[in-house]
Amino acid sequence: MFSNKWLVKEHDGCAEHELIASLGLRPLTARVLAARGYTNPAAASSFIRKSGLHFYDPFLLADMDKAVARIEQAIEQKEHICIYGDYDVDGVTSTTVLYTYLAARGARCSYFIPDRLSEGYGLSRAAIERLAPEVDLIITVDTGITAAEETEFARSLGVELIITDHHSCRPVLPQAAAVINPHRPDSAYPFRQLAGVGVVFKLLCALEGNAESVCECFADLVAIGTIADVMPLTDENRLIASIGLERLRRTDNVGLRALMEHAGVLKPGGIQKRITSSTVGYVLAPRINAAGRIANASCAVELLLCRDASQADAIAAELCAVNKVRQQTEQQIYEQAEEQIRVYGKDSPAFVLANDCWHQGVIGIVASKITEKYSLPSILFSFDGDVAKGSGRSIRGLSLMDALAHCGDLLIEYGGHELAAGLSVERGKLDAFRKRFCDYVGEMLHTVERTPPIEADCRAHFEELDLQTAEELRLLEPFGLQNPIPTFLLEEVTLADMTPLSDGRHIRLRVTDGRRTANAVFFGMSPSEFPVFPGEKCDLIFTLDVNEYNGNASAQLILKAARPAKAVRDTIEHELRLYALAKSGAIEDAGVIMPTLGDFRAVFRFLKHELSGGKKRLSLRYMQKQLRSTENRPVGLCKLRIILDVLEESGLADCNYLKGYDLAELMILPFSGKINLDDSNILKKLKEHA
Repeated sequence: MFSNKWLVKEHDGCAEHELIASLGLRPLTARVLAARGYTNPAAASSFIRKSGLHFYDPFLLADMDKAVARIEQAIEQKEHICIYGDYDVDGVTSTTVLYTYLAARGARCSYFIPDRLSEGYGLSRAAIERLAPEVDLIITVDTGITAAEETEFARSLGVELIITDHHSCRPVLPQAAAVINPHRPDSAYPFRQLAGVGVVFKLLCALEGNAESVCECFADLVAIGTIADVMPLTDENRLIASIGLERLRRTDNVGLRALMEHAGVLKPGGIQKRITSSTVGYVLAPRINAAGRIANASCAVELLLCRDASQADAIAAELCAVNKVRQQTEQQIYEQAEEQIRVYGKDSPAFVLANDCWHQGVIGIVASKITEKYSLPSILFSFDGDVAKGSGRSIRGLSLMDALAHCGDLLIEYGGHELAAGLSVERGKLDAFRKRFCDYVGEMLHTVERTPPIEADCRAHFEELDLQTAEELRLLEPFGLQNPIPTFLLEEVTLADMTPLSDGRHIRLRVTDGRRTANAVFFGMSPSEFPVFPGEKCDLIFTLDVNEYNGNASAQLILKAARPAKAVRDTIEHELRLYALAKSGAIEDAGVIMPTLGDFRAVFRFLKHELSGGKKRLSLRYMQKQLRSTENRPVGLCKLRIILDVLEESGLADCNYLKGYDLAELMILPFSGKINLDDSNILKKLKEHA
């Protein structure tokens, strides 16, 4: 109904009270810890203080001893070492960290990162052939674990390889001088979820023999790569992120400081915004990633290696400019993809879209947006001559790799995992692939829940939403995968007022329980999308943050979801049941829900006015309210849905319902001549039962 289902985790109330009594925690913090399984004071204290975390012996990783011996030999004998990286943030930070360390040790070293568009992902024969005349040893970072043939080719040219990677291993490993990967079946390493830069960090710990000194030099970069690659922030990664974020706040990396200045993290005068894992994931990482997507990742490495402040400033400015180009390119592709969906595939169980001009480095981001919006698998292709290179995303429970395997004979190549994959297909086989892929997904969709529930850690009480609690929740940081920002459910509160921000792109709200008030903000939500009106009771899912403004700090709710309170939802459910009966033809007296000509005219006039700027997202409740106030015409939800269906059937409008009934993306379509509503099959069906 209202978007996804809402679920609240169960927790042990006795454990909550014991944590409050033993550790002096505020109730909301104790409730989160209990809901996440920290039910005794010792476990909760250990988690908060990170006292149970430590760095494991790097030599527990298989082949670490071989790698250390071979690198020491290369340094001593002045062999030329080339670091071969990947073009994402994990690869860029891995390359930077290893290059900086080896150069400081006096090694003859260089680095190479393939171009995403012209050279593609991973270790390639062409690159090896180009490097071989001057290189004795290649060390891969964040790549190489599947490069068995390429490793043999390098050996034939007299080049040895050390492979460091964190991606899944195949049954047969490359025959390199050393293969370091925590996912190796024969690895005794107790933590398998290291990022590529985490594996490099362990290599440096083994070479240096001192994790503390490695952290002092590189923890900021290791944390950036780990967080950006969305690795679980548990165990060793939690320690890496904690130390690294603290190091990032006082980093002496000239390039990082320049990037943070251009991104607004550091302001003139050295004033610093609070740096968290979100700062890395949403501010720094996209700018570093943009280099590999739009330009070349070497630009990002040069920034992180830079020692000259003016040069770093210029590179940072260039990366931010490239990121803006990436954003513009992404939006353009997204709009074109949406138009293809509207014209050709709106009712498809999956979307397979293609264009000769789409940028290969951006289509994966757009595929993620399409899948997120429609809760359906999507693949976007960009043509390179007669070959279409694609990037796909799927929904949880529907394996993209299984779907591609079902179409394997039509593909040139494919690879990835359950939720994301890359692939290529000949231009002439694209239509056949689209049909078989969509048929397969259509058969599998009934086995998965397309819209997973929105989960809250626990319920919150209004009196708990204070500054002290918001600050105390920071004890649970760093937040990320497997340790998300705590979310709370607040029920039956009244929306006091709502103010649009940033030209209506966001909203600020004030809610009350009748005695107290709390401030809230909903990013990415416009007033016309919000399903609750001032004066109404509502339920909210949110995170609790500290808002700092003009030197003052206060608690602030960051909303993630909102819905009317239960009494209003019950009325809406009744209207939706009527609509379902009307659609199925099972309603006995359709006359009571049959829209009048005046209803149609009022809705169409409203849409023409509201959608004058093009496509727009509107809450149906917002539409109902506006129809009452501007047209003096109350239109029930059932009637409104029928009217929108008829307008779409008649070619007057395009309508997509997003994650539930209430939020619709609407657009008035161009038309000429007169439209006779009596020709509507929907209305004819209703009249039969009137």
